[in-house]
Amino acid sequence: MKISIVTPSYNQADYLQATFDSVFQQPGPIEYVVVDGGSKDHSKAVIERNADRIAWWCSEKDKGQYDAINKGFSKTTGEVMAWLNSSDMYLPWTLQVVREIFEQYPQVDWISSTMKTCISDGTGFAGMQKVAGFSRRALWAGRHGSRTNRSFIQQESCFWRRSLWEKIGGSIPLTYRHAADMHLWALFFEHSPLTGVDAPLAAFRFHGDQRSTHTGYLDDVDKLLAAGPSGDGGAAPEPATVPQWNREIHGLIPVVADRPSADGSQQYTLRIRPTDEVIDESDELDNALSRKEKLIRDLDKDNRWLRQKGADDKVRMENHVVEQKQHLEDLRAELNSHPLLVAKRFLRKIRGKKESK
Repeated sequence: MKISIVTPSYNQADYLQATFDSVFQQPGPIEYVVVDGGSKDHSKAVIERNADRIAWWCSEKDKGQYDAINKGFSKTTGEVMAWLNSSDMYLPWTLQVVREIFEQYPQVDWISSTMKTCISDGTGFAGMQKVAGFSRRALWAGRHGSRTNRSFIQQESCFWRRSLWEKIGGSIPLTYRHAADMHLWALFFEHSPLTGVDAPLAAFRFHGDQRSTHTGYLDDVDKLLAAGPSGDGGAAPEPATVPQWNREIHGLIPVVADRPSADGSQQYTLRIRPTDEVIDESDELDNALSRKEKLIRDLDKDNRWLRQKGADDKVRMENHVVEQKQHLEDLRAELNSHPLLVAKRFLRKIRGKKESK
């Protein structure tokens, strides 16, 4: 299954190589297209150095980011599509997971991560936000982004089938100059539910020149939400209560990263489960680990007291402490294999490499 990726860029030379490398490390087949808007910095030189790994590229004036993205997609043929902005990054497992989901689940038309990962300007880990899932109703209620709720669907983690792209006309409408991505999600929702992937798929980089931080972007979001699904205003459903919203979110496809196999490869297990059964596993493990560590501290304290008193059940207490410590080690091992911490370690590794140069 070929995946087509488009990177639009304008004056982002400082970030381009890291973005390119995050794509080049992915397993194929990949069709990678880069559309530069005639940058004034050394972006063109960076692209030329990597041209042998890019299916098609140009550096010429365009009508803005979304015009560039449409131009790029017009040069692609992959069954699955996505765009990656010129300062963001994929994670090492991203396209492997994406390909497995689309190959194994033909009913899935588009996906996005429920673990929205962010990096700082220097590629250091900046944070991760866990979301429960996605729904059409939630988008029109402003729960997937609004002026007062900045929890937007993570664009760099979105992937979709070409068949869905063709259903909405085969291009991103340019009705909204800044928030055309949110308009695209709204159009996708009219044809298919968005499936959440319970694993980090990409990293959004915080820096000073981003559309989602501009007033123009939020103004466009206001207009889009006010227009409603039909575009004529007043047609958007009333905001749902949280219980109603939770029931309407479509089932997730969690992607569980098992421990590496003997040959060093990472294995993934995919399964569908209802949203109301989904918990934030990393928080659950953290909480369990904290409870267990407190229990061990209390047991150690009791054990010292028993030793001082020469109590007969000292051996029983010591055995209990040993047993609890083993449980703690098991919990730590489970936590260390969690996808969230895998992503953190990867991003810290990137930061270390950059700082060492």
